Amino acid sequence: MANKILITGATGHIGNRVAEILKDYDSLRLMSRQPEELADFTRAEKVKGDYKDNATLQDAFDGIDTAFIVSGYAAPGQRALLHKNAIAAAVIAGVKHIVYLSFQGASANSKFPMSQDHFQTEEFIKQSGLSFTVLRDSFYMDLIPEMFGEQQLMKGPGGRGQVAWVAREDVARTIAQVLLNPVAHQGTYDLTGPEALTLAQTAERLTQIQGKNYRYQEETITQAIRWRNDLGAPAWEVATWIGSYLAIAAGEVAPVSNAVEQITGQKPFSLEAYFTKFPEIIS
Repeated sequence: MANKILITGATGHIGNRVAEILKDYDSLRLMSRQPEELADFTRAEKVKGDYKDNATLQDAFDGIDTAFIVSGYAAPGQRALLHKNAIAAAVIAGVKHIVYLSFQGASANSKFPMSQDHFQTEEFIKQSGLSFTVLRDSFYMDLIPEMFGEQQLMKGPGGRGQVAWVAREDVARTIAQVLLNPVAHQGTYDLTGPEALTLAQTAERLTQIQGKNYRYQEETITQAIRWRNDLGAPAWEVATWIGSYLAIAAGEVAPVSNAVEQITGQKPFSLEAYFTKFPEIIS
């Protein structure tokens, strides 16, 4: 029997890459708020869907066997409710298996506000009664250049905490494999790279790779809040930025997992291997 797959957020970084990996799959539906941007996926069915619009979700999930639910973007507390809408639509539609992209260290007490939302979403999934796979990725290697910025300087209250940086490519490949064979990969998995590094060590490694001077500067929470508030971002975004560093300092994203290799059969990228293969990410 065919396994009809739904990919939500199909125009986002992860959703789009998963869609590319599965583009030749015979029974694929892609959901986006802008489905017109998915014209290149000629074999897939494209539908409009928005976590805020339950009517569109019913149409998107109808007839689906395995659904990939990517996290939405909203203030803490609201994100989990958006995800709950998608989970409810999956239940009503009779979806057999949910694959959810969560975050490493997800818990009700996480220092990182988004991790609290991910934990609540995981609870919603468990309460749904559906079969599921939760994939908890660590911070993306792809975000490292953005975190350092044009001055090659990262500032934050991350202390000496470590990050098991993971490549988006590894996460996407893992999701695709799970979607193709969900029964074999039920449960909760951490998705990480092959090692954990402090932020200072990350700067040192980038310096070696790029030949530029990357630096990490430790800040107090007060210092971190002050200059981020000056950027004019909403208070919840500032709290999320600060919380990401506090989660690092607390060791929430330090454990290294072998799940990427276990599921895909391929070792995850190291920083050096990833930025060498995809130099445009850091250039």
